[in-house]
Amino acid sequence: MHEGHRRRMYEKLKNDSLLEDHELLEILLFNAFQRKNTNPIAHALLDRFGTLSGVFGADYNKLITVDGVGENVALYIKCIAECKKRVAAEFVGIAVLKNYDDFKNFTIARLRGKPTEVLEIYCLDKNGKVTSINSFTNNDENKVEVESDKIASIIATHKPHGILVAHNHLSGVSLPSVNDDLFTTKIYVLCNVNNVNLYDHCIYASDSEVFSYYLTGTLDKIKDNFKFDLLIKDRFGYLAEKKE
Repeated sequence: MHEGHRRRMYEKLKNDSLLEDHELLEILLFNAFQRKNTNPIAHALLDRFGTLSGVFGADYNKLITVDGVGENVALYIKCIAECKKRVAAEFVGIAVLKNYDDFKNFTIARLRGKPTEVLEIYCLDKNGKVTSINSFTNNDENKVEVESDKIASIIATHKPHGILVAHNHLSGVSLPSVNDDLFTTKIYVLCNVNNVNLYDHCIYASDSEVFSYYLTGTLDKIKDNFKFDLLIKDRFGYLAEKKE
């Protein structure tokens, strides 16, 4: 029975028939399970992670908790995810972001439909060409955290002319939280000390609900108050007063 079903699925794929997400995942899992019905496992993965993007972005330790998914299958999925990431990286450099509308449309295309909160850092050259996409997620619906050393490593590795930051809110509300403000301040200071431009930080909640730190003037306020030289001067003054 399984062989006949698999042949029919392969025929649909070969003839470019419109396949559902669970069917595509089911076909991929044929290679992981030689003689097993992969349909229930495909459905279980999508039920747990919501979308194909969620499945291939899932953490290994969460994948192995899904019924029917063991170590080998989890590693197989992670391998496909890594291939997907590297193929996508080949297209970096095609996108050119010269104004806010370009960035907004790019952000919408990147973050629409994500099942968890994701933060992305885009490195740009002096002509606005995207030279690197760095994506982070904790596989959490409500938060994503990126340590300062990761940001510093991106700047040191890619040496961008400028940086754009984008992340999503699954709440449907794009207004920044206190943590969003703190992160934007942190990445601005790191950019400032490395002579890199921080152009904007956008928060995507829906196609019609996108917050821009640049357009609202919030980024300018951060830049006015947290320039590296100003921070050093304030700190030096504090230490001098303490010493007296």
